Amino acid sequence: MYDGQPPFTTNPILLKNLLAQVEQGALQLPDFQRGWVWDDVRIKGLIASISQGFPVGAVMTLAANGHVAFSPRPIEGAEETANGKAPTEYLLDGQQRLTSLYQALLHPGPVATQTVHGRSIQQRYYIDMRLALRPDVEREDAIISVPKDGKLRGAFGRGILLDLSTSEREREQHMMPTERLCSEDMWIIEYIQHWEGRNDHPDGSAADLVMRFKKEIMGQFAEYQLPVIGLAAGTPPEAVCTVFEKVNTGGVTLTTFELVTAMFAGHGFKLREDWEPRRRQLRQQYDVLRWVGGVHFLQTVTLLATQDVKRKALAAGVSPDQVPGVKCKKHDVLHLSVDEYEQWADLVQIGYEEAAKFLHRQFIFTRSNVPYNTQLVPLAALFVELSDRDLHSATARARLEQWYWCGVLGEGYSTSTETQYALDLEEVAKFVRTGEVPRIVREATFNPRRLISMTTRNSAAYKGMYALQMKRGGRDWMTGETLTQMTLENENVDIHHVFPINYCEKRDPPIPPRLYQSVVNKAPIDAKTNRSIGGRAPASYLQNLQEQSGVHLEDILASYGINMVALKENQFGEFFVQRGQQMLAWIGEAMGKEVDLNAKPLRDAVKGLKDPIGESS
Repeated sequence: MYDGQPPFTTNPILLKNLLAQVEQGALQLPDFQRGWVWDDVRIKGLIASISQGFPVGAVMTLAANGHVAFSPRPIEGAEETANGKAPTEYLLDGQQRLTSLYQALLHPGPVATQTVHGRSIQQRYYIDMRLALRPDVEREDAIISVPKDGKLRGAFGRGILLDLSTSEREREQHMMPTERLCSEDMWIIEYIQHWEGRNDHPDGSAADLVMRFKKEIMGQFAEYQLPVIGLAAGTPPEAVCTVFEKVNTGGVTLTTFELVTAMFAGHGFKLREDWEPRRRQLRQQYDVLRWVGGVHFLQTVTLLATQDVKRKALAAGVSPDQVPGVKCKKHDVLHLSVDEYEQWADLVQIGYEEAAKFLHRQFIFTRSNVPYNTQLVPLAALFVELSDRDLHSATARARLEQWYWCGVLGEGYSTSTETQYALDLEEVAKFVRTGEVPRIVREATFNPRRLISMTTRNSAAYKGMYALQMKRGGRDWMTGETLTQMTLENENVDIHHVFPINYCEKRDPPIPPRLYQSVVNKAPIDAKTNRSIGGRAPASYLQNLQEQSGVHLEDILASYGINMVALKENQFGEFFVQRGQQMLAWIGEAMGKEVDLNAKPLRDAVKGLKDPIGESS
């Protein structure tokens, strides 16, 4: 709500007044905005545009007495005059332009900028009065920048091309410092006095040059107006966040986490300092949590905080239809309070640690193999919500796993995730406790044709099938031992082709990529075995593996649903159909659902393949 006030106003404001507000601290930056430096060429272009009255874009401000309370920071260069003062407005968009203009036009001393290649430099800016008045000269060519010592040197520092190190030299070369452009001061008088009594002024009269310059150039700076879009005090946090996502094009992109950090800072709480140690600890302990960011963490906190509010409202006798729901959309995260964060943060961190252990039990050990990073948000919340007693029985743990695999293999976290998170926290907790099936489990399905089209790790279900093969007791191809996390790490196990690409492509006719790249033709294989396989036909590499390992290969292959007879005869079509059916059975078991085991879609996929009979190499 905007409290009856217009959501924003658009007013032209004199540039010199805006710069005065910067200097006085009335206009400051939200502290989350990082320092931003425009390069030297862009600053000269900006000054040139204003000297000609050209538009340079609008700026956007937010009233400082509204719903969003930021910790303020003076614009770079105004620290001495603005520090400790409470702003009346925050600068949301236009930081680069106002910072550059303040330092170049009002703040005495050099401007902190950089070269076009990003090297930090400090420059002083001048306008060549004579060149600026010539219509045949590009205005940018009249804007001169020199190092802070006032001396412009040639290539490799050889020779001084321009020396403006003293006021005398500035006046002698008709170079007005840009910080004098917005106000009349002694510089003009001293310029006239410098040339008084001399007859060698290139334009004949110093006074005539100055008066013309003052009218045509300085007048532009004195009267220049910038359009200012002012957001009202009642602007809600989510609107401010949208501004930064859609409008702010040069400074720091403001994520939901950044905005919450800024708002918490206004209440004296340093969210980033609290989050960073948690982030480091989670990532160092568990690689599967590498993708968990600040927004994910806040979403989990928000789920639990809104659920707590709902429970208290119901306990207080509030009518169920008037009780706020469990939510974690951007709007809800932005309304999280410091107290709520502090209440839940430690528990949520533990929840993520338990979620990582859960993934390990599903044979998901690395960040690249996590099917849905987003599913970790409700999973962590569930481990906070569910007690050890809730998860004590094998039945309860199996229900939690069923929900997880329905989400992965049913690909239920591709869209509308925040809505799903809220449903999960309530419905899955109830499912674990009572057996009442949640909607995501009820509605999850798996189409057998999807199995054929799963070809890369871009698919959550593909990653799920890789983990499921190991979880069900997949064995090491060389040793015959059941795979463990240690085996996976030590032996560099990854998902590889059973019928190698090279063999598939060289067969006559070749096997199509859509088939040999399918997850049906892939299994967890250690690096040594994969090198031994190379690009050879299965009949050839199986014999070699048998000789090297001395283990019973048929049992090992069976642990992955691979028919050894089809492999020995290089029968890709038969292998593909039989293994596909076995995988569908595993999927149905993991999801606790009836999956169509009809082999027709699989047989249709390999229809037309001419499998050689008895081929051995």
